[in-house]
Amino acid sequence: MVSTQELTGVVVPLNAAATPARDPAVRSVARLVTAPLRLGSGSGERDFEALFFSFDRDNNGVIDRDELQLMLSENLGMTLSRAYVDALVAECESEPGSGALTLSGFKKLVSITAVGRSALEDDSGSMRFAMDLFRQYDEDNSGSIDKSEFATVAGDIQTDQRRRTVLACATTAAAAVLVIRFSDEYQWAQRQFRGLYLERQAEAAQQLAFPTALLSADLDEKVARTLGGRGYTPRNTLFAHSVCSDEVNLHQEQLVDLMVHRWQEGFALGGLGGLPFAGKSGFRAYLHHVPDRGRLLVLFAPHVGIDASGRIGALERDGQSLVSKACGAGIGAYKALAAKAKAPPPAAPSSVLDITDKDTAPFDPELEVIINQLGPRLKGIEEARDPIAFVTYQMYAVVRELVDRELRDLDDVWDYASEVALVGGVMINRRVGGDFFQPMSFEVRRPNGQPPVDLYTQTFGKRPDLAAVLGSEQAVQGLFQ
Repeated sequence: MVSTQELTGVVVPLNAAATPARDPAVRSVARLVTAPLRLGSGSGERDFEALFFSFDRDNNGVIDRDELQLMLSENLGMTLSRAYVDALVAECESEPGSGALTLSGFKKLVSITAVGRSALEDDSGSMRFAMDLFRQYDEDNSGSIDKSEFATVAGDIQTDQRRRTVLACATTAAAAVLVIRFSDEYQWAQRQFRGLYLERQAEAAQQLAFPTALLSADLDEKVARTLGGRGYTPRNTLFAHSVCSDEVNLHQEQLVDLMVHRWQEGFALGGLGGLPFAGKSGFRAYLHHVPDRGRLLVLFAPHVGIDASGRIGALERDGQSLVSKACGAGIGAYKALAAKAKAPPPAAPSSVLDITDKDTAPFDPELEVIINQLGPRLKGIEEARDPIAFVTYQMYAVVRELVDRELRDLDDVWDYASEVALVGGVMINRRVGGDFFQPMSFEVRRPNGQPPVDLYTQTFGKRPDLAAVLGSEQAVQGLFQ
């Protein structure tokens, strides 16, 4: 029996009578497992088995001590002592002395534990903070938070609404608390369980057209890690996004939502197609809202859908039986340009041009701008593997140029901001499995004529090879100017 648990250097005293798996500070497997299990398309039992075998690294049918310790470390950010892991295994092993968990032993471990992930894991001393926070609100020192005490918590959360602090307090008879954020668990589950409900044709089409696309959560984390190293924080940074106003780009747990949550505020610059239709006035308002001598962070991107059959530009939206276009504005502009040229558009492998809808109307000023901006960039589209993918990349170039122009034309940027970070790419909408983002640029602009700092390689690695997608190296060079 182990009487203490070491979590990232913080020693938490335990009840001497408590077993490791029931220890309130460990409660780390059941929530990790049971929350994701509901996301799979198959039965819970099949999902459970899939999780078990994903942790069975050497595929020998059991989870040994090393695998369990690695699982807790990688997926929960916990560093448990070897003695503690040994005690967990000893309590749940199917065969005494085997030192490993079979599927039934893993189920036992899940059945007697509860999981939480700390939303404060990015802060030093997070577990100590959580315990101190619990004691602060447990006013009668009863070891639990009753209704009146929780009302105090809720009141404090409401008071701190500006910084959007989301606090979930879970109490147990053993007098413990874990502070969790749902999206941490959701994003972990999304990564782990995509294989259970993967749309194979959509995945293949995405890999061909957008070869280095990242899950929204991964993109968000990579950008935050790089900018954090440069001193960007929610307190000194104002986030803005220039993405298409399509509601599919604003879903919970997807990129815009994740970045607004991380940076704690978000200024909307974009209209149809992701073009910054807020204009100079919008950019100036955004600039004037930055914290004193703070930093600006701008995400800009067009978007494109990929349906289950792999058609680029098509999207199966929740609640609709028919497939619609995404981005409808970009595809509508392309169709209008083809009609204006009095020539049919080239055959699209995706057949998305056959989707019938009513994207245009007599009064359509934003679409007119998109048509005017996109037209000169369609040269060479007949060589592209998929014309809608070609159009989407050209829409990225349009948005990038306009964002750059708006910033360049503001003569007082450096009176307000000390740096401006720009993240550009293509948002990829999928019905299941999470949305993706194909990064195309990531740089920081600085005052006093200093050259921009290119952060792409250190953040995302090598740039994608798009020659086969776009049909020529010339088309690729136009995107990375």
